[in-house]
Amino acid sequence: MLSKSLKPCALPLAVGARGNDFAGSGLPGRPVNDFEADKFLKSAGPIALACLASRGATARHRTWHVQCHAQAEEADVGALTDEDISLLRQVLPEVKELVVLGRSNTDVILQLAETMLPLTLAKGEVLAEQGQPDDNMYVIAKGDVLLDVPRAGRVEPERRRVSQGSYIGAECLLGNTPHKCSAIAQTSCRLLRLNRATFDSIILSQSAETEDDEDSDEDDEGDGDTCAASQLVNIFVLSDSTGESAKASVKTAAAQFEYCSGSTCATSRATVYRFVRSATEIKTIVEAAKKCNALLVYTIMDPKLHQVVVDECKAKELECIDLWGPLLATFEKRFGAKRSGKAGRRQAVSDDYMTIVKAIEYTRKVDDGVLPHLWDECDIMLIGPSRAGKTPLSFYLAQRGYKVANYPLVPEEEPPKELFELDQQKCFALQIKPERLQEIRTQRMKQFNRSNTKYANLTNIKKEVSWIKNFYLRKGPKWPIIDTSNAGVVETAARIMEILDRRKGDAVAASYQSSMAV
Repeated sequence: MLSKSLKPCALPLAVGARGNDFAGSGLPGRPVNDFEADKFLKSAGPIALACLASRGATARHRTWHVQCHAQAEEADVGALTDEDISLLRQVLPEVKELVVLGRSNTDVILQLAETMLPLTLAKGEVLAEQGQPDDNMYVIAKGDVLLDVPRAGRVEPERRRVSQGSYIGAECLLGNTPHKCSAIAQTSCRLLRLNRATFDSIILSQSAETEDDEDSDEDDEGDGDTCAASQLVNIFVLSDSTGESAKASVKTAAAQFEYCSGSTCATSRATVYRFVRSATEIKTIVEAAKKCNALLVYTIMDPKLHQVVVDECKAKELECIDLWGPLLATFEKRFGAKRSGKAGRRQAVSDDYMTIVKAIEYTRKVDDGVLPHLWDECDIMLIGPSRAGKTPLSFYLAQRGYKVANYPLVPEEEPPKELFELDQQKCFALQIKPERLQEIRTQRMKQFNRSNTKYANLTNIKKEVSWIKNFYLRKGPKWPIIDTSNAGVVETAARIMEILDRRKGDAVAASYQSSMAV
């Protein structure tokens, strides 16, 4: 079991939960190991388990309780039915986070479906807690579940109701990542559970077929190569600070191998260990990395701990990369001084920092077209149809110091005069293909159990998009038009920042010099 002082980005729930007390359950207030937990499950009946959930247990313990309940009561739930299999064969290939399933043949989908386990939840039971790790994905077979989904810049989450055919926790199944939202049963529910280990074993069993395909294409000189599903790459990111810089670097590097990275074909998985402070913790992590043949990427500033990582990796013959080592060594040579060895510094309350804080506050205040009298203060004004991605893009840019306002265009509705009174160089027009917009709006309406609405009707959307294009020509002929149909927030933001920089001149004139000392 990992030391409690470790703070990995994600660990299996069985490790995190079983090492804690059954808070508020009336059971002895001491840690419970795997053996004791299993013993408790075998002896506890439904009433005792229900008490565990109702007597003040934390959300994390209630989440674990749901999984324990499923194991203890599995015989009462019954086996998979033909209806379950039919539902899963429809749902699994459509899980957007697991693109590999969309590419898998029907035999693989059926094999996955047949390994899934049914479980029941009573009304009010917690299935998942945002930020908590898990090893499972759940598909709703019967009943309703309420999701609390975080919203950028908002304190209160967005509450959504999902029902039969919806899935929860796909992000946990793909990688060592926590739940992105909380989930609680609104009614009594029947769910179908897919475990990560089962998922890995079945997906990786496709290696023979994939290898045959690769052999047949060996003369293609690498063009259009795709990875073999058997090449599961575990990446451990080890840091004595937040680990954010190392995590971002690994993600950027992995983007060069999109065909075998992240959600593209589910063959890479990253785990971030933050605030590592002792040799014992390092040894534990290196041992875990060795067991799953992981690549260890580390950013350790303390010279003594840095040497421990080097020695342990060498002893275990574990492949590792010192992310900042060569850069720091070069700096030492150039500065003629030794590094301080201090872990990442706290965020300094500098002018740049306060600029970002003010930008986020401003962006939150004027989101979704409100307070037009404040628009003249903005650095960027985003204009586009509803659900074209204006709000997440606004907050992403705000985190980079830009004050961003946005206005949702409605056909035949004249925008406030303030839109045309502000500096038009600040305006950026967003457009999106009708089919993509319909897909987004349809999903949005499903969250409210609504369908066949004019808002998500393709014919109406095509008319709306056409009207908006004409509006841009009439009212904003100099506005840059950016298509968000197949672009993420980061890509769109980069395009906007590139336009802003290029207005200064060429790449040299557009360069940015930090006002903060190194």
